[in-house]
Amino acid sequence: MNSTHHTSKPWVDCPPSGRLLRPQEVFDRTGLSRSQVYAMIADGSFPPFLKVSTRAAAMPEAWLECFVNDRAQAALMDIR
Repeated sequence: MNSTHHTSKPWVDCPPSGRLLRPQEVFDRTGLSRSQVYAMIADGSFPPFLKVSTRAAAMPEAWLECFVNDRAQAALMDIR
């Protein structure tokens, strides 16, 4: 991953639609470790998980897709 720090939060403009992804699925889809994801959430560079019950958290699929699309666009801009 590029070392450039992204400060945009593209998921803010994405409605929370699609499936609710549990944390393990988010880790699997992104290839990021649990600690990386939570560190990025803490610094505001990754979409947060929503509390869906007292013991469960999940992320709307659309938020993860917006994050991935933003990172892909940034990578393309770095190539150019």
